[in-house]
Amino acid sequence: MIPGNELKLGRARQHFSEASRLLAAYLGAKPYDIRRDENPTTGLSFWITLKAEPPEDIALAVGDCIHNLRSALDHIVYELSCHTAGQHVPDTAFPILVSPQKWKSISGQQLRAVPGPALTRIELLQPYNGLDAMYWTRERLLQVHELDIADKHRNLNLAVANVPETGVLYGHNGPQLKVIAVHKGRLIEGIETLLLRFDPSVDVRAQVEPYTSLEVVFEDPSPLNRAPAAGRQSPPIDEWDVEATVKGLVIGVDVVLREIRAFFWFELSRTSQVLNRDGSGRQGRVRFVSLRGSGALEHRFDSRVRRRRRTRFDWRDPVIH
Repeated sequence: MIPGNELKLGRARQHFSEASRLLAAYLGAKPYDIRRDENPTTGLSFWITLKAEPPEDIALAVGDCIHNLRSALDHIVYELSCHTAGQHVPDTAFPILVSPQKWKSISGQQLRAVPGPALTRIELLQPYNGLDAMYWTRERLLQVHELDIADKHRNLNLAVANVPETGVLYGHNGPQLKVIAVHKGRLIEGIETLLLRFDPSVDVRAQVEPYTSLEVVFEDPSPLNRAPAAGRQSPPIDEWDVEATVKGLVIGVDVVLREIRAFFWFELSRTSQVLNRDGSGRQGRVRFVSLRGSGALEHRFDSRVRRRRRTRFDWRDPVIH
């Protein structure tokens, strides 16, 4: 049986793929019009009008993806707790904290059955330790937590299209032209916005063709900007591209889950060391549930040769050498 944390991560990836497909369809349809304005006083200008906001299905798919990422983290803690205790352990969760004062009380309840080394690792991943580059997953965890909370109360607002900083270009068959204005920021449906303007010295009849690209961004990115890393500023509001941000969250949670999975085999390895100290000459047996498989797997240790054996465990396919 596939464990819950892997199922939740897999479902998150499905929702991300759905969101990516919807984003590609929306942007591929070019949901905007560009109008040429040959005004000799102000200069040759191009105006852009957004015809349609991103569909709500994108926000729904993104919200479902984030919720499943958060759920996968809670599942891995529950599964490790039950694995360690050998029984059902209720009221577990993966805490994501911005204040160290809450760690002792919350971890004492939610992580009470988690083995010591895993507990140390989970604490190290807490955002209150600092959002530095070495522990980049802390920031991803914080973003997942905050966006999940936001999505519980309302749909994530993605109804804003953005012209990125390098997203306005122009084609011209002559020398380079002097540009005096380029738009960067939000677009509002039905509102004409100046996209590109050339200096009045440029011939308004010049053969110029503007090119632009849009991004779909988080309209309310406060969860993403709440706790910037020390020593650096968070990106401006209009730079939180939805697809790139959510992809980073999926990768970050996947990395954290892989780290925690390693502690399943830490406990098994410790059990095998106890068997190795048994001098009775009898065969010992340790029984555990594989994270990938349909049931319990049994491995037999022969006490007569176990001192000459080195045990290696891989969470994907446990083997004995």
